[in-house]
Amino acid sequence: MRKKDVIRLYNFSDGTLVTKGLEKVAYMQRDKPEFELYGITPQLVTDLKDSIIAFSERLTDVEALGNQTNVTANKDAKGEEVRNAIRDIMARVTLVYMFGTPKYKKFGTDELAHQSDSDLIITAKRVVRVATEMMPALTANGVTIGMLNALTILAEDFTNLIVDMKMQIGNRDIEQEDRVEAGNAIYTTLVSYTNTGQSIWETTDVAKFNDYVLYNTISGEEETPEPLAS
Repeated sequence: MRKKDVIRLYNFSDGTLVTKGLEKVAYMQRDKPEFELYGITPQLVTDLKDSIIAFSERLTDVEALGNQTNVTANKDAKGEEVRNAIRDIMARVTLVYMFGTPKYKKFGTDELAHQSDSDLIITAKRVVRVATEMMPALTANGVTIGMLNALTILAEDFTNLIVDMKMQIGNRDIEQEDRVEAGNAIYTTLVSYTNTGQSIWETTDVAKFNDYVLYNTISGEEETPEPLAS
């Protein structure tokens, strides 16, 4: 069964979760005796604090996207090297087999500039294979085994970079999901503890009651609606 998508439980940013969380932890440590009466021990509060700090040190999606973008750029650059190597060979092939002839078409490079990554790999391998087959006729115009070997290596490097890109995309998805789950766990605990804090001070201390109010808004603060136009 496919795992359901993980949904963030809080509306504010991860940075706000960290700052608000550490702020509430400080209040809990201040009110340690009162929280212990509810079974929320100093160790539990410390565990929450440690979780918040660890969460703040996780790889952010901005960094993961940067890694993915860098690998994609390297892949695209290598793909262009493959295309140029194919063009270099085909410029010589054209001197032997005119454009549009059956033997020229056998190389399958007509849509080279618009081929997908996977199609480009297949084309590179086909060019090497067909050129090797027709080598006796192509040698006079400068097609060499060295050129074909170089294209083979470029195609292999290109394939590896495609795999690297796919891995980066997968790793980013995993990290993003893990980050949401970790943030949700912190938020759930934070809501439970701050609700307890409000219960402790609800009838005795308004200021301390307010210390434990946690707004689930974009800013993490109370948002006053705009007054209606008269």
